[in-house]
Amino acid sequence: MTRSFSLAGLLRVRGIQERAAAQRLSRAVIDAQHTEARDRLLRAHLTGTGSEAVDVRSLAALAAARVAGRTLLADLSTLSELQEQTVDQAREEHAEARRAVRGLDRLAEAHAAEARAADRHAEQAELDEIGSRTGAEEPS
Repeated sequence: MTRSFSLAGLLRVRGIQERAAAQRLSRAVIDAQHTEARDRLLRAHLTGTGSEAVDVRSLAALAAARVAGRTLLADLSTLSELQEQTVDQAREEHAEARRAVRGLDRLAEAHAAEARAADRHAEQAELDEIGSRTGAEEPS
């Protein structure tokens, strides 16, 4: 019987960490896409609004709406930049987690190959032992 891979527990933990990093990356990308969609929608809405002011009050309301819209656009732009940084950081963390898992996978594969070779060697030794006993027992 061959012994099991001694780092199997660590490999499982690294796999869990890699999946969690992938989930964080996915969430960050989705959030960034939603912010981008909100930005496009707001820009389309601001360019599509009518600018006909019939009196001073409607002109003041129109100006206030424009200022609020520009402020919201600035906020969305800042949020978009922050989310871009978050996406970049999540990509780096995911890539690092994947590298860690791949390294352990290679070790696990090498261990499995070594174990198979040891099993084949032990089996061959048993067959040689059986063959030498059978050959010694038969009269010539």
